[in-house]
Amino acid sequence: MLQFLHQKTIRNAQFMQLFWHGYSSVRIEGKMGETEVTLLTDPFESETSVRFPRTITPDVLVLSHQDRSKFNLEGALGEPFIVSDPGEYEVKGAFVTGIQDPAIDVGVEKRHVLYRFNLEGMTVAFLGQLKRKLTDREIEELGNIDILLLPVGGGDVMDSKLASEIIAEVEPRMVIPLHYDIPGLKTPLAGVDEFCKALVCKRQDANKLKISKKDLPTEDLVITVLERA
Repeated sequence: MLQFLHQKTIRNAQFMQLFWHGYSSVRIEGKMGETEVTLLTDPFESETSVRFPRTITPDVLVLSHQDRSKFNLEGALGEPFIVSDPGEYEVKGAFVTGIQDPAIDVGVEKRHVLYRFNLEGMTVAFLGQLKRKLTDREIEELGNIDILLLPVGGGDVMDSKLASEIIAEVEPRMVIPLHYDIPGLKTPLAGVDEFCKALVCKRQDANKLKISKKDLPTEDLVITVLERA
C-alpha cells in the first residue's frame, strides 16, 4: 500500500543533489517548488579517521537491510521516517520503493532490500551493501534507472567485476560507486580506480553531484566518483 506521509505535493521539478558520506551512506536532497526533501541511506558507526556527520536531519532514513541494528540510527537527527521494508512510500513528493525478492534472500540475517527513488523526474536505484547478482524479478521491478548507486569495493559487498555485470543488466545513464577504500577505513576494501578501469566509459570526479533531468547523459554511460562529504 502506498503510504502518503504528506498530502501536499509540488510537481515543479528543479534539481537534486547527491553527497557521499562513506561506505553505502548517501544523502540526496531535492527541491520541488518550495518543498524540500532529504533522503539519507545507511548511516554507519564512526571510526577513528572516518566519522559520520552529526548534522544531517533527513526526512527519510533508508536502510538496505531489515536488521536495523546494523546501522547508526542515532546518526540521523530529528525524527525521520525510517524505511527498511519492501513497499511503496511517499514523503514530500519523493517516492521510495523497497524491493525484495523472497526467492533469493531467506532468513532474518539475509534480508537485504534494494530501492528505487523517484525524485525530480529522475529515477535512482540504491543497492546498499549487496554481494550477489540481481534476480530477474529485481531487475524488472527496478525498471528504467537514470542513476545507479552500488557498492564496488569487495569484501562484504560486491567487487568491481560483479558491479560491472550488474551495470550491464540495469543499463543506467549514470553510476555512482559506493563502499570503496578511502584513507582511515578499518575495513579493507578495493579502491575506486580498480572499478573504473573495469568499465570503458567517461569518468568525472566531484565533491557532490547537482543534477536535473536535462543534465543526464543521453548516450555514453558516465561514472561520477564523489569525494566523501
